[in-house]
Amino acid sequence: MMAGLSGCATVPVNKKPIPVIPEADQAQRTKVPEGRGAVEFYPVDEAMKNDDSRISDVVVAYPALPIERLTPLFELGDDFLGNGPIEPGIETPTGQMLQPGFLLYGSLRTALQTFDNGFGSRTEQSNRIDLHGNLHLSGTERVVISFRPLDRESGQYTGYDFDHSNDDWHDEFNGKVTRLFFEGEFGEIFPRLDPTDSGTLDWGFSVGRQPITLQDGILLNDTVDLFGVTRNSLIGDSIPNLRFTGIFGWNQVSRSNTFRDDTARLYGLLVEADTGWDSTMSLDMIYVDDNIDTGAWYIGSGSTQRIGTLNSTFRVNASIPKDNESLAVDSGVILSAELSQTLHNSDNLVYLNTYWSIDHFTPAARSMDAGLPIANLGLLYSPVGMGRYAVPLGQSIIDTFGTSLGYQMYLGGIRKQLIVEIGARTSTESDADEDAYGIALRYQQAFGQRYLLRLDAFAADGQNRDTAHGARVELMVKF
Repeated sequence: MMAGLSGCATVPVNKKPIPVIPEADQAQRTKVPEGRGAVEFYPVDEAMKNDDSRISDVVVAYPALPIERLTPLFELGDDFLGNGPIEPGIETPTGQMLQPGFLLYGSLRTALQTFDNGFGSRTEQSNRIDLHGNLHLSGTERVVISFRPLDRESGQYTGYDFDHSNDDWHDEFNGKVTRLFFEGEFGEIFPRLDPTDSGTLDWGFSVGRQPITLQDGILLNDTVDLFGVTRNSLIGDSIPNLRFTGIFGWNQVSRSNTFRDDTARLYGLLVEADTGWDSTMSLDMIYVDDNIDTGAWYIGSGSTQRIGTLNSTFRVNASIPKDNESLAVDSGVILSAELSQTLHNSDNLVYLNTYWSIDHFTPAARSMDAGLPIANLGLLYSPVGMGRYAVPLGQSIIDTFGTSLGYQMYLGGIRKQLIVEIGARTSTESDADEDAYGIALRYQQAFGQRYLLRLDAFAADGQNRDTAHGARVELMVKF
């Protein structure tokens, strides 16, 4: 805009002057109506109806095949992503309009998997259900409740174990609530405090048992009983959007993927900003106080940006114990880089991810089925999330350097996908022999609107063990 304004100075000054209308004539000019009165200010005559540039009043069907709405398992209120009129809602004493509705949805996963982790083999049939209830109150307020009735995050599962002579069938039916939280926005709950929505009451908050992931799961990846408050859409120099979040967790804090610690208290300040340098930057600071283990500081920072046509993310995460170090709380740093490139004239993607672990980094909190802190770096480091299927390169990452190189391709459209990944890791200590390398494959194909078939396979060698290998087939049903 500034460049456009400064360009006005180059316009020649010898244009005809704008005529001055006498005040008497101005008073007789038609006054432009305001509000609804302006609707009839320019009546449509026959000439305008025949104007070729006028938008037609004839309704034309959209030139595409209609898509049947995918209905959830159960719903009350307005149809989710449906057509038709919306219910008028209920006005609260604070002036907020509620349009309540309830959705029950989730997924069923069943898999047959066999693997040898280099120390022993196992073949199992494992099952998992994720069931979610969403009580929708308004556009900003909701209550969420979730269950995993067939398995537990400790690795216990409902299914069949083919390697045990006794008790082959495992029954882990349970009614534990895995998530239960409320989230909303203060300014929307009390709209009469700021009728023009021009103040600073847009504070979002959430309270209850809820998942939280920081620095792509490296710094923190857990489900915690916590309270969080967020101030969003702040603006600064070269920062079009800035967000601050404060959190306090009082229960369900898993210290370094070992056990649930009901005495631990988690405090955090999370900052994220979109910058004028075409990047999104984040800084997360966590402190965990603990009566069983030592307290510790956890700091993570990251930057995501495009470098030419290359997608890139760089992160630094550190754990700093307050007192004595332990297995669950230790000092260390993880440096990581994620690079990817979409190939020309294609949706296929090639990626290269690396990490460098200095000393023994421990995350602030990590659920027992989340795997390694670097699980986000590729198939070779990531758990499948059900049963006891091995992680190909899932051993300790203390003082190690590792990488993964992968190629993701779509086969005949977006409903078939194949990922091929190779990777390796090595110890940075001269007296340690922990070299390992492997290859992993994943094929996924969608059927209809609700079904997904997934095939996984891997082979890995090194790290003072026999060759590890595994394969699995999984069917997921969305409901």
